[in-house]
Amino acid sequence: MDWLITGRVRGTFGLEGFIKIESCSGEYEHFLDLKEIKLRPPCKQTEEQRPEISFQVEECVIRSTDVLLKLWGINSPEAAKKLHGAEILVPRDMACPLDKGEFYITDLCNAILVYKGNSVGTIADVVEGGGGFLLEVSEAATGRTVYVPFRSQFIGKINIPAKQVELMHRWILE
Repeated sequence: MDWLITGRVRGTFGLEGFIKIESCSGEYEHFLDLKEIKLRPPCKQTEEQRPEISFQVEECVIRSTDVLLKLWGINSPEAAKKLHGAEILVPRDMACPLDKGEFYITDLCNAILVYKGNSVGTIADVVEGGGGFLLEVSEAATGRTVYVPFRSQFIGKINIPAKQVELMHRWILE
């Protein structure tokens, strides 16, 4: 099953062990249907080394700027506090629904960046920059890392099934 990061634990609430969740998408309605989640604790290890812990969701309360989750087995503020900073992972089919033209970051990672039909690099990640999102690209010719603004003037067609993203201007990699 494909699991996606949909939020982060930002704190605790109350005396019963509720955790406050900040949604990555800014949307919260999809949290209401969750029955199970995985938490990936924050640490300095690589993503592959970080353990994922499964939890059953007992209760979900949507508020104006966050969501409160009560997880089975987390029954005190002290236990909830240990989860602070953890990433929330949910099954792909339970993640926030996408609108036309939207993509999950994980679907762009490892996609091939093409210019006029030729591969010019591989997208390693999508990072947030001061003016918006940037594609972190490992350039094919040199292997160096280049950041390409994820904007329509630089990025053309995106073909998720083929794992290809079109680059509009080659000079941006120079």
